[in-house]
Amino acid sequence: MLLRLLLVVSMISLGLVISPTSTYACSCAPPGTPAEELAGSSLVFRGTVTSIGTPDEDGRLSIDFDVETVWKGPQSETITLTTHRDSAACGYPFEAGVDYVVYSWDGVDVGRCGRTAPVELAGEDLAAFDGGVQGTGDSGFPNTGVGGFVGDDSEQDKQSAILVIGVATALILGIAGLRLYLRRQETKQEPTNVDCT
Repeated sequence: MLLRLLLVVSMISLGLVISPTSTYACSCAPPGTPAEELAGSSLVFRGTVTSIGTPDEDGRLSIDFDVETVWKGPQSETITLTTHRDSAACGYPFEAGVDYVVYSWDGVDVGRCGRTAPVELAGEDLAAFDGGVQGTGDSGFPNTGVGGFVGDDSEQDKQSAILVIGVATALILGIAGLRLYLRRQETKQEPTNVDCT
């Protein structure tokens, strides 16, 4: 009975330690063509990241852009959008000083699941909107869900995975050790039959 109780408590504890942002990866359906994504977005523009803010309490970053061209949405020289810091929550990995083609579905947020990509990877998009390729390469869409990049997970994702594996291993070893200890205690308490004849 005690062993079952400890097992239940351990599993509940493991569930509390493993957060959804550290265990579920961003999963994206392939985006449509540039024209389809333009039609489904509130804001589409080309701009250079000028600054990346610090994460707020929800893990969201504020990204400031100097705008070169707006294809859809309000015309402005600067635009500020938000994205999630964590790539597992579909945050886009913007870098300061890099020129991007950006798609925002609501005019406020941007994520990894759209066609947002650095200009050098957005040739198809630039050709569709400007009538000519201005970048140095093609985006290679359909998108892999990593914002045009195909690479390793972020350092934060790796650390989260290591933490989850470490906690799960510690719990499993703890339960196995406790079970072994309880079996030994039961064996010590059992009376031994001695034949005195």
